Amino acid sequence: MTDNDSEDGTGDSPPDNHGGGPWLPPEANEQFDPLAHAGLEATTETPFVVVPRGGAREVGRSCYHVETPYSTFLIDCGLNQGSGGQFPDFRGLDREQIDAVFLTHAHIDHAGGLPVLENQGLLDDEAPILTTAPTAQIAHTMLEDSLKIHRREARRPGRSQQFWSQDVTDVCARFEPVDYGTDRVEAYAPVSENDPTTFELGAAGHLLGSAWVALQTAGHSIVFSGDLGGRAGYLPDIAKPPSADALITESTYGNKHSHTSTSTAQSNLFEAIAEAVERGAPVLIPTFAVGRAQMILLLLQQRLHTLPGSLTDDVHIVLDGLAQEVTDLYHLHASDDSLFDESLVNMIHESGVSQPFFPDNITVPDDDADRQRVFDAYDPVEGTNIPIIIAPSGMLTGGNSPRYLAELAARYDDAAVVLTGYQAVGTAGRALQSATRADGEAPTVTPDIDPITPPGDWPSATGSVGWVQEQETGDARLTITVPTEWITTVDGLSAHASQAGLLEFARHVSPDTIGLVHGPHYAQEALQSHLVENVETVDQVTRLAPLSPLAINAETANEMTTKALEPQPSEQATLDDQLDSLRETMTALSSAVAEDRNSGLTEAEVRAIVREELERTQQ
Repeated sequence: MTDNDSEDGTGDSPPDNHGGGPWLPPEANEQFDPLAHAGLEATTETPFVVVPRGGAREVGRSCYHVETPYSTFLIDCGLNQGSGGQFPDFRGLDREQIDAVFLTHAHIDHAGGLPVLENQGLLDDEAPILTTAPTAQIAHTMLEDSLKIHRREARRPGRSQQFWSQDVTDVCARFEPVDYGTDRVEAYAPVSENDPTTFELGAAGHLLGSAWVALQTAGHSIVFSGDLGGRAGYLPDIAKPPSADALITESTYGNKHSHTSTSTAQSNLFEAIAEAVERGAPVLIPTFAVGRAQMILLLLQQRLHTLPGSLTDDVHIVLDGLAQEVTDLYHLHASDDSLFDESLVNMIHESGVSQPFFPDNITVPDDDADRQRVFDAYDPVEGTNIPIIIAPSGMLTGGNSPRYLAELAARYDDAAVVLTGYQAVGTAGRALQSATRADGEAPTVTPDIDPITPPGDWPSATGSVGWVQEQETGDARLTITVPTEWITTVDGLSAHASQAGLLEFARHVSPDTIGLVHGPHYAQEALQSHLVENVETVDQVTRLAPLSPLAINAETANEMTTKALEPQPSEQATLDDQLDSLRETMTALSSAVAEDRNSGLTEAEVRAIVREELERTQQ
């Protein structure tokens, strides 16, 4: 995870299932075909068969294979930013089999696997990627950045490069921008003129251009939620979906009835920034490049004038990394009332402002010389030109945010680091967050970065930065020690819907069958019972499993392998469900223990993190 990380990492993924696993037969090898194994095919009586190829029993690499009697589609094709399988599992798909891809939004865990499809030749020569215009543009930017990360990660043991620059170019050429609304697949994809399948995209409120997807054919229909939001005041509300036979829905916060209100969370964030600025301290906000960065910019644009005295003039906003390019794309569409909330569009028209996400006194650095000038201009004694730095990655795993962190630790006695999103196990952001929650000593992190300023040119040697030599490679890596009093975590800013929002969406769809994806097991178990109790039309709710097909027809119940007609307390769960849950929990815990020890945490701090993971699985 670097510049294009995503807030979706709410839990660690289970192991890659190649060669078998808890949901697959032991004999499953590279030639395994999930549809043939299940004895299923799409027919006019069974018009949809859905095969999760990623995003089931995990958060990451979302990818859902949809087979109809006429054609083959994918809904999303992402990569995994944590442990487990890196890309979707494409076993059983033939070359040039896929007729079209529907992309719900541009986050890398939904779009990052697209170049692999191109590399493996799984797309028909004329297969389009159907998505909104902003999603196509943002995804193009994200994929180019992702290639840089992929090249570096491919050098790690057990990894290999799965796509190259030409694959990114070729797959991005397939983007076919469409507006929210309904159309025939035949108008865009290389399918038969007799294919009756229609699709509909509706606003999902997750980030600019995000959408849910509905497919209809042979009198049956299915809705894929994508990632649902509805919490960003500058985006339209979630559009009402059509009713359907089945709903495949995300479940990221399925165990959380409601979030802290967006206004309260944003007020908490601004208070943390203002508190630092009032004492003259620089502020670093590591952030996700898409969605979160723009929310923070808009908040500053709206509230900086409320700072006391002349502080507004003493503040210097710095926007860095991939967030710069993405914000340019937000500005490109900012006057479109189908993509942005009416209040923002009206403000643009009335004020004539063309860049509403840019506060006054903003700097967009081009290179390290520009970044050094930010620090040269700041006077910590007089409290002038106080930098508020907004930079990916949100978890301090790459991009420029850890480089700015090194500068602050090396140069100053006082600063603020404000964490605004989920911090995955093993990341520098998680190490900082855990140290404050465990009342631990100042955490030391070792990001794989080069500093902005050559170390010999740092104005003072505070002992907060240094170098350590890696035993395996002999390479020198920068170490950064961050005072715990610098670190603040602001919760409640997630762009994902809570349990209440997911329920509202499901009620609109009124399905017979609901499949849960994109969520940790504890969230899915809570949501499963909640939906069974509160969606009147539903016959069953299931947690979809990797490469386990789901057939949609008039007798879907007979095709299901897991169902919950009545809420089941955990002690009555089947042995298989208990084993699945245990496997997922132990995977998360073993990853937490191994990676956090490697991050330099003490045994007491590791034990605190293990307790946190255990308590979370019991919620």
